[in-house]
Formats: sequence, structure tokens, C-alpha cells
Amino acid sequence: MVGAVNAGQRLGAKRIIGFTVGDYAFNLYWQSVSLYLLFFYTDAVGLSAATAGLIYMIASIFDAAIDPIMGAIADRTRTRWGRYRPYILGGTPLVAIAFMLLYYRPPFEGVWLAAWMLGAHIIFRLAYTIVSIPFTALSARITSDSGERSVVAGGRIIFATLAGFTVAYFTQPLAERFGDDDPATGFFWAAAIFAVVASIVLPIVFFATQEPAETGEDRSPHNLGEYWVALRENRALWAMVLAACAGVICSTAIGKSILYYFKYYVGDENGGRLALTLAAASGLAVVPCWVMVTKWIGKRNAWFAAVVLGLMGLATFAMFDVRSTAGAITFFLWMQVAGLGIAFGFWSILPDTVEYGEWRTGLRTESFVFGLGQFFLKVALGLGAGLYGWLLERIGYRANMPQTAETLANMKLLMTALPAVGLVLAGAIMIFYPLRGRMHEQIVREIAERRSSGRVSPE
Repeated sequence: MVGAVNAGQRLGAKRIIGFTVGDYAFNLYWQSVSLYLLFFYTDAVGLSAATAGLIYMIASIFDAAIDPIMGAIADRTRTRWGRYRPYILGGTPLVAIAFMLLYYRPPFEGVWLAAWMLGAHIIFRLAYTIVSIPFTALSARITSDSGERSVVAGGRIIFATLAGFTVAYFTQPLAERFGDDDPATGFFWAAAIFAVVASIVLPIVFFATQEPAETGEDRSPHNLGEYWVALRENRALWAMVLAACAGVICSTAIGKSILYYFKYYVGDENGGRLALTLAAASGLAVVPCWVMVTKWIGKRNAWFAAVVLGLMGLATFAMFDVRSTAGAITFFLWMQVAGLGIAFGFWSILPDTVEYGEWRTGLRTESFVFGLGQFFLKVALGLGAGLYGWLLERIGYRANMPQTAETLANMKLLMTALPAVGLVLAGAIMIFYPLRGRMHEQIVREIAERRSSGRVSPE
């Protein structure tokens, strides 16, 4: 079977670890952007919340727009090292340099400062896309076994969790250590350290991972028209990405609120760092639990379980005035469990939609599917961050100043209302996801039978 490793060929622990460790490197970048960049813009660089949110939104939408393009380029790439691995090795230094620029504050003010921060953000997103889209596409190419993909998805999230722990625990101490009373400089050197570590890890993926040889049996689209044909019939993909986009609203509003909530609502800025660290560390226990839950009740039902868990947490948080560090940490940990369930569901399910699309159309679009999936996620993330920054300013937020009681009350409302809407939509849309039970295994077998008989397209 071409286009993915044969379902009967097991990857083994070394190859799974060699591939999934890449998520540690990628999430040193991504978790930093998700957890600290908006806060860096407002409380270190000095941008207004609305401007910071707008920069984040524009860069995220740009990032989203180039994801499918990079996916199409990667799908057509043919080298002796494979389709995707060369991008991972060659792009490693590019993304490291771009990440350091992302946290560099130039000696500008006003419009020029905002323009620099936007330009640096766009450059980082471009470099990150060049490396990350081929990496994520590899998860569909190295194995077509749905159960093994769940193990790979679990491994990826565990390494992402370790990276999140690293970023949450070390960012602020490193910023204070190297800042010399200048938070922006401290953040820059923290970013430089993370970039060096990521640059050491990513080449491991290149050397530890193998792609199946190209024999021409699987057919990739040759133009945009064929890509549209391949995607139009992929109902599994559309249900997955739309449900995930709704879920991202939850993670965006909750994640962006943590540092602000502890600093201004609880009055314990160090508690925010502790919450981020514990939430990241919890993934080491939570992700294996979601792997087991998925094996027990299936990927689709596990998604519904995560949605219900998140809604229960939001309802409880809305009922009480949580002003203690312990109470706030408990809430964010609860939401982390639900968020990891949704994240695991997305990365476990998305590779399965590749075979569903191939089964329906005869066209295989691995990298483009991942590019399109990330396109929608990043648009949702950008819109969510932009909306959050705009609303934060509308409710009267002012950086490094005491907030009014009304501002604090509305800050809490943002943390509950937006995520609740996102979770409800994430659950409702997933009702229409067509892959249930053992349907994916049947699809993989049918595709293999077509190829063995020389018939690529469905009848």
C-alpha cells in the first residue's frame, strides 16, 4: 500500500518516539505564542490590547491562508528523502531565527513599533508553516492503522505537553534572569534559548522517520480543480475541521485569560505561572487517559465526552466568584483536561479523513488535508485572539494598572460565554461526522484491494 505504510507494518516504539518528539520542538514555539505572546505585546512591549489582538489576528489569518498552499507544494515534492522530511531538516534554522525576531522589541514607538511586531509575526508564521505542515502530514503517511494513529497522536500530545510545561515553567524566570528590569529583553533571550533547544530536536525527526517509497500507485491531485474534487466529497474532513474550529474558541479565550486573570482578578501574578505549569504537567497523566477512553468508546464519542466535561467546568466556574489561587488553578486544570481531549481527538481523527477522501474520490491529499485543517484552526485562533483582545479593551482593560470591578466582572464573562458557545458548536457539528465504529478499517482494506487490482478510483 502506497501513500501510507501498510496497516500491518508496525512502526515500533523507536520510530514512534523519533517522530512524536518533533512536537516537543514545535510546541516550544507554539505554546510560547499561545500562552505568552499576547501578554508580551501588552505588558512588555506596551501595545494596546486591541492593537495586540489585531496583530495576532492578522498574522494568524495569513498563516492559515498559506497552510493549504504549503500542503499542495509538499504533496507534489519528490526527493530521495521523501516528500516531507527535507522541509523539516532544511527549515529548522529558519524557524529558529524567525522565533527570536518575534520576541525582539526594536527602538520604535507608535505605528512603527506595531508595524515591526506585525512583520516579525508574519515572518515567523511563514517559517513555521514551511516546517510544520510537512511534519503533521507525516502522521498520515507513516501508518494507515487507525489504532496506531491514536498512539502516535497520544505521543505527540505528550511531547507537546512537555513543551508546554517547559514554556510555562521557564519563560518568566528566564525573562527575569536576562531582562535587567527590561521585560522585553528578557523575553527575547528566553525565546533564543527555546529556539536552540528546538533546533537540536527537529533533526531527530528527519533521521528517525522513514517515508514509503514512491511507486505511482497513489494519485495526488495535479491542479486546484482536482484538489477541490478531492475535498468536496470529504464529509469527514469538513465535519472535523468545523467542529475543531468551534472548539478553538474555547481554548483561545481560556488560554489567553490565564495570565490576566491571576494578575488582576486573583492578585497573584506568580499564580498564573503556576497554573500554566501544572496545566501543562497534567497532560502527562491526562493524555494516556484519553488514549484509553478513545480505545474504549471510540474517537467520536471521546470527543463528545470532552465537550461535556468542558461545559461542566464552565458552568461551575460561572456559579462561583473564584478569587483564590487554588480555586482558579483547579478550574484551569479542569478545562485543560477537556481541552486535551479535544486536541487529542483532532490529531487522532484528522489522519483518518485522508483515507475517507481517497475512498470517496480516488485522490490522496495527505499534506493538503493537514494544511486545510490547520488553515481553519488558525483562522479560528486568529479571530478568537483578535476578538478577545478587542473585547478586553472594550471592557476597559489597561495594562499594568488596577482594573475596575466592572472590568473584572466582564473579564470573567469573556472566559465563560465565548468558550461555552464554542463547545456547544463543537459537539453539535461532530454529530455529522461519518466515520463510526470500525468503518475506517473497512475503508483502508477497500483502498488496498483497489490498488492490488489496479483500480485506483471508486466505481
